[in-house]
Amino acid sequence: MNNASSSKKALSKIIMIFCWLVILGIAGAIYKFVIEPRMKEKTVVTTSTPSRYTHEIKIAHDSFSGYAILRSPSVQNLLNRQEIKLTFVDDKADYVRRIKNLRSGKVQMAVFTIDAYIKAGDAIGEFPGSIVLVIDETKGADAILAYKQGVSQISKLSNPNAKIVLTPDSPSETLARVMINKMSLPSLPQDWAIAADGAEDVYKKLKAGNPNDPRAYVLWEPYVTKALAIDGVHVLLDSSKLKGYIVDVLIAQRQFLNEQPTLVEAVVQAYLRARYDYANQPDGLMDLVLEDAKRYGDSLKRSESENLVNGIEWRNTMENYAHFGIISGQEAKDTDHLEDMIAKIIRVLVQTDAISGDALAGDYGQIFYDGILRSLRHDKFHPSVAASSGLDEIVLEDLAATVLPEVTDAKVLSNLSDSEWSRLVPVGTMKFDPIQFGRGNARIHRNSQRALARLTEDLDSFPQWYLKILGHTRREGDAEANRILAQQRAEVVAAFLMSKGINPHRIKFIASDQPPDNAAGGKAQSVTFVLLEKPY
Repeated sequence: MNNASSSKKALSKIIMIFCWLVILGIAGAIYKFVIEPRMKEKTVVTTSTPSRYTHEIKIAHDSFSGYAILRSPSVQNLLNRQEIKLTFVDDKADYVRRIKNLRSGKVQMAVFTIDAYIKAGDAIGEFPGSIVLVIDETKGADAILAYKQGVSQISKLSNPNAKIVLTPDSPSETLARVMINKMSLPSLPQDWAIAADGAEDVYKKLKAGNPNDPRAYVLWEPYVTKALAIDGVHVLLDSSKLKGYIVDVLIAQRQFLNEQPTLVEAVVQAYLRARYDYANQPDGLMDLVLEDAKRYGDSLKRSESENLVNGIEWRNTMENYAHFGIISGQEAKDTDHLEDMIAKIIRVLVQTDAISGDALAGDYGQIFYDGILRSLRHDKFHPSVAASSGLDEIVLEDLAATVLPEVTDAKVLSNLSDSEWSRLVPVGTMKFDPIQFGRGNARIHRNSQRALARLTEDLDSFPQWYLKILGHTRREGDAEANRILAQQRAEVVAAFLMSKGINPHRIKFIASDQPPDNAAGGKAQSVTFVLLEKPY
């Protein structure tokens, strides 16, 4: 009995000790994982200064110099006054990753070229953000180059062995696709692209290439300038010849835009003010690009910075109003509306098989929002007036009433003499549906009038090229009568294009004694359109 009693007492002690150990363990865990962290947190709070920022906005970007104003100290300083912090997230131009981060809310805003946003949205099956600002359009910063021996003009790429070296999913790829879509290159192979890893890699492949090969190379600055220093290299096409294709935009995530429109507006205002400020400083943009390249990309020489600045058109306030349709007519001049830019970019991407179809189904207003800029216009926003300038209301009202910088005038091609026309060099022949005429006359068929109207849109997108219209007829029959008919057909087509707004200074029409390439029968009686430019 005594032994049994002793065993019970020993077991009770063990249980009691175990319970106390459990209690002490729980207490220790509570202290370690709850009380101690709170004490440390309290200590940190009592020995720290609260952040001066009440909001943080993360913006996905890459090192492209066109985003230098958005990343500038001027923008951050303006937002600092409103307790807003910008944090830039560099994804190395991985656009699918960028759009996924926008969709998930990991970033609240992002920069894209319009084509990159469309392709990325097509890849994930949705467009999680709206364009709220047009940042810039490249005008020469991207170019397609080649050795003259191998490719003297774009039409020489109509060769079964031709290749185009480029960086996939970049504006340079879009430049190549515009060329392929708009130029007649019937013999260019379907597998025309050779992938490279950025402009530097394209540049190295060009240097190592055979000058006699039918090969083109698509680069961007500063590598365009470097490549042109190589003997025999010339420009086939650069972005200065295009309008409305290589365009950078600022996009706000939809939920963020819906819930925090004042923050989006603050960023847009700061950007437009900074753009105004840098543009009005001597060498302001050049100095900014130099500093931006040191921080976000590779350091540039001053000459390279100058070429970059000359190759980028940063959009001002009025130009944004025009792009978004807030102003029109004479105020907007010849500015492309965002809806039209998106439409023609999608056409190129679909027709060159970059995307399988139009994911927006023609409803292009889905991916841009004009409310922010309309609010600025309503409030008589002026980029020279700082939001917290401390000026009294009367002075602010007077300043806001001053005229905004206008929409930049488009360059107009000059009228040429016959001798100047003879010195122009061919760029290539435009792709088009054969223009049909009445039998033995110069009357344009109705279907062909629609084709010419579409051609007019393409010519509007290539405003810096002259156009030679060649009239063709059959070789059979009276040669002089054929020549007269060919001249009449070229003339009536030129008149149609001019009636649709094409500058008469750009057009020359003549009869040709040769049929169009690969044309026979009725197709040999059409017209062809050759683009021309002054020698570089």
